[in-house]
Amino acid sequence: MKRVMLYVVFVLSPLLATSQSDCPIPSGFCGIGTTWDDQSQSCIVSIPSDSNFDGCVQLTDLLDLLSVYGLNCSPEVSWQCGDPIEFSDYSYGTVEIGDQCWFAENIRTVTYSNGDAIPSSLTDSQWSDANYGATTIYGEDPGCNNFSPDIVSCDPNASLNQYGRLYNWYAVNDLRAICPSGWHVPSDSEWSSLVSEWGGTAASGDPLKSTYGWAYPGNGTNFSGFSGMPGGKRENNSGYYTLAGQRGSWWTSTTYSSLSRYRELRFNSGGVVSSYTNRQVGYSVRCILD
Repeated sequence: MKRVMLYVVFVLSPLLATSQSDCPIPSGFCGIGTTWDDQSQSCIVSIPSDSNFDGCVQLTDLLDLLSVYGLNCSPEVSWQCGDPIEFSDYSYGTVEIGDQCWFAENIRTVTYSNGDAIPSSLTDSQWSDANYGATTIYGEDPGCNNFSPDIVSCDPNASLNQYGRLYNWYAVNDLRAICPSGWHVPSDSEWSSLVSEWGGTAASGDPLKSTYGWAYPGNGTNFSGFSGMPGGKRENNSGYYTLAGQRGSWWTSTTYSSLSRYRELRFNSGGVVSSYTNRQVGYSVRCILD
């Protein structure tokens, strides 16, 4: 008996020492949904999308994939009022006031929304005669006065940073649009809605004013988040820059005969002024969501 066992061990040992990969495996050896691959000498999935190897691609396979990879997908976050918006190389803060969404700062764009340049750096006489859209920076020309308590507003770099740019009404009314797509220059009626949210014409000035930048005693509370700054204006008849630090004036899209309406905050008043003026005047501009 011992001789038989020794013989079996002697004969079979070389075979047992042989790697399993050296042994051919018939195709029927592979399970359902897999097939034998001669190159890799292994069973591979015959249908890559068949996650459970049942030979069919069904809803259960999709659910398997989603259970593994779906959790790694971050939900798409859509823009909402209060988020910044990029426009013409600048990032602008936005603020929700009542049921409206406003830019929380004055625009600085030197192009219309289609990319066309807005004429700028006009001389006093060119500015006074312009019946086309134009923009300027407070203090860009020597004729300038300064009432700001914290910056030299007749320095164009300082005033651009604090106040944004000034525009005549022709730029506001241009069909190429001075605000980004989905936004527009507010009408006087839309300004009225804004003012009503904060106590009406006589009382809404302080909540709309910024907490700094105004000549004494003009700083506001800015409870609204509107952050109204006293950007002054450029006169229509002389091209002179005046009232920075004392008044902030914003164009509306509303017209009256050959004039156009604007809204204004003043350093010595807690209200909001509404009036009409010549279309060559340079005022600040805000945008409101459509």
